[in-house]
Amino acid sequence: MTDRDLLRALRSSRTSAGDAYTYLLDAYGEELYRSCILALRDRDAAHVALRDTLIVARAHIRHVPDACHLREWLHVLAEAECARRAVRGSGSGPQWRMPEHVEFVRSRVIDGMAGPGLDAYRAHVSARADHFGRDGFPLPAAARPLARGLVALLPVLAVLLCLLLAVLVADCLLGGGWGTARGPAVDAVR
Repeated sequence: MTDRDLLRALRSSRTSAGDAYTYLLDAYGEELYRSCILALRDRDAAHVALRDTLIVARAHIRHVPDACHLREWLHVLAEAECARRAVRGSGSGPQWRMPEHVEFVRSRVIDGMAGPGLDAYRAHVSARADHFGRDGFPLPAAARPLARGLVALLPVLAVLLCLLLAVLVADCLLGGGWGTARGPAVDAVR
């Protein structure tokens, strides 16, 4: 399957989640796993990073500018997932080395992506990785708050506005109206 065919299949609403993950694994699974294991130096962490990379890829496939950028885009996603999991000192040292034969544990990754009851996990992974630039590539962690700007604050501002409105309505109901002045200062003026 060419990258163009793969991208078309991943963007199609007729492609099931399980099929999408299988297509991604077939095309790029071993290559991405090697990148993850080299970055993390831990096979278990590399499996998790690969799984989450493919979840993010399926959820945000619309960000890929075109088929010729698919490989690079997937590798940038994998780098971001590995950076999220990087544990200093984990697996490093003279005893660690890249295995000669990377045995791709397909069922472990597929079960972690498409298994029943994992909708909430997939939604969480997709949402936390929703930081893309205009070029379609993930933004570096340092640039994310700047890119989102006030948009990231909208939920907080909405809650504060609702609280302020609730206080004003309560004051109106308890105080007898919007324009009613009351209190010791008003009485002193009279």
